[in-house]
Amino acid sequence: MEMTVRMPANYNVMNEEEMTYTTGGASAATYVAWGLGAAFTIGWYWNWLDLLIGARGWYAANKSGDLGTDLEKGVDAWVDYTTSSVVNCIRSICATSTAVFSPIGWIGDVLAFATV
Repeated sequence: MEMTVRMPANYNVMNEEEMTYTTGGASAATYVAWGLGAAFTIGWYWNWLDLLIGARGWYAANKSGDLGTDLEKGVDAWVDYTTSSVVNCIRSICATSTAVFSPIGWIGDVLAFATV
């Protein structure tokens, strides 16, 4: 008995990347990773917005009219808040990085403090 594999005439060998199109695409783990990434991003920006609203309120209550004095008092208040607990330190550093390194952060900061 002869053991040969006989394939149809229109058979085509596919590599692993091409198999994605025939097996349905991404796995469940990919969708979970996308969901976790979206939740992390939303949480990151929510934290920034919460602390921005707090900073805006602080600035409205403590504004002296002198930019140098306001900046000095603001930095002192930021350091006091950041060093008050580990959770506040993490929240403050994350919100500050959003404010500095994100275009949304720059726009939000300008709008928040320009309207005080």
